[in-house]
Amino acid sequence: MNIVFLLLPIALVLGAAFAVLFIRAVKEGQFDDLDDAPQRMLRDGG
Repeated sequence: MNIVFLLLPIALVLGAAFAVLFIRAVKEGQFDDLDDAPQRMLRDGG
């Protein structure tokens, strides 16, 4: 039962760290679609 008191805080800290890093990556535009703009230009220019 003592291992729960060790692993639970570690899991919470890791989960929070991944959430913060994900939110930061989204705000910085890491997941922006880079392929759609050039393809849209070719489709609309015809």
